[in-house]
Amino acid sequence: MASSFLPSGATTGDSGGELSSGDDSGDVESLQSPEIEASRSLAELFEKAAAHLQGLVQVASREQLLYLYARYKQVKVGNCNTPKPGFFDFEGKQKWEAWKALGDSSPSQAMQEYIAVVKKLDPSWNPQ
Repeated sequence: MASSFLPSGATTGDSGGELSSGDDSGDVESLQSPEIEASRSLAELFEKAAAHLQGLVQVASREQLLYLYARYKQVKVGNCNTPKPGFFDFEGKQKWEAWKALGDSSPSQAMQEYIAVVKKLDPSWNPQ
């Protein structure tokens, strides 16, 4: 079944942690660089793409689902850190190999690639 390539329970792991500074009047203003804002909006877009993908399983090929699975794992877990599944676990080996092939790809690169494939699967998707 193709849907087994989808990660279960896409949740945000954002713990907040904004930097803030108070001025003499007691107002608190957020000190966020454009890079932090871009990273945060990329992460939000990634989460929306992951949620939207649930409805696109039927139109995605097995290869696309493996591609998306690997990038999802790279974003959520990081580099492949699990032992290779056993010989008779064909699906598990395919998923592991797809993830392992990413090497030490950055999470932001994986997010961008993931979002691009979701947009390709559904060109009319508008996450805003």
